[in-house]
Amino acid sequence: MLSKCLKYDLKYIYKVLIVFYLIDIGFAIITRILFSFDNSFMLHILALIASGTTISFMFSIIINNLMRVWARFVKNIYSDESYLTHTLPISKSTIYTSKFLASIITMFTSILVIILCVFIAYYSKENLEILKNTLQFFATSMDSTTIKVILTAFLCLFLEFTMILQVGFTGLLLGHRSNNLKMAKSIVYGFLNYLFVGVISVLIIYIIGLFNPNIMALFNTNINNTLTVDIVKIALTLGICLYIILIAIYYYIDIKIFKKGVNVE
Repeated sequence: MLSKCLKYDLKYIYKVLIVFYLIDIGFAIITRILFSFDNSFMLHILALIASGTTISFMFSIIINNLMRVWARFVKNIYSDESYLTHTLPISKSTIYTSKFLASIITMFTSILVIILCVFIAYYSKENLEILKNTLQFFATSMDSTTIKVILTAFLCLFLEFTMILQVGFTGLLLGHRSNNLKMAKSIVYGFLNYLFVGVISVLIIYIIGLFNPNIMALFNTNINNTLTVDIVKIALTLGICLYIILIAIYYYIDIKIFKKGVNVE
């Protein structure tokens, strides 16, 4: 039953999201074509406009991904459609898990589409060489490999947006337990939870730093001083682990809140 719920959740989200994917890819192609004309001033201006549009739609993809996931959650759990949802012979944990998996899958594909658009619009031997040199610089500095640097950057970005989606679910669950101003309270609860995640992350890192001098260096090192490679690597690893743990904790908490019941509009 989880697969069927997930199917309909993904269908709802991608129905709009796919349009933004195609538009962004289209403008990326236009950008690539226009930049290929080196001798035309007017076409270069148009290329810059197309490039700006491509970048703006990259942000639109992420924003609409977030909004569409949360809109599906509200519509399926609290609006008219919810009367059918809550009569289905499935557990509330299954319903929530479907929404959670849909958010992860769509955010993953959104980031991949953005990377594809960047490649289409700006790929060239010169740009590729610059990218390689930049990645190699970071890889060498961090005593790592280029692949690991790329995967670390991708994972950090992915986990950040996944955490935003997760606290958004929490905000909606808490806000819709009220009898009035449900959406306004949902936004406030979501924002407060996001701030809480930031504060608790810093606090945990500080506590760990009390037992690890390398971690404490994050707090003691002056902004004008350069952090060592070991400190940066530890900070990234710790940040990724914290995000994964916090996402899992919020997932568990959200299911507990959901199981207490919902106020259908």
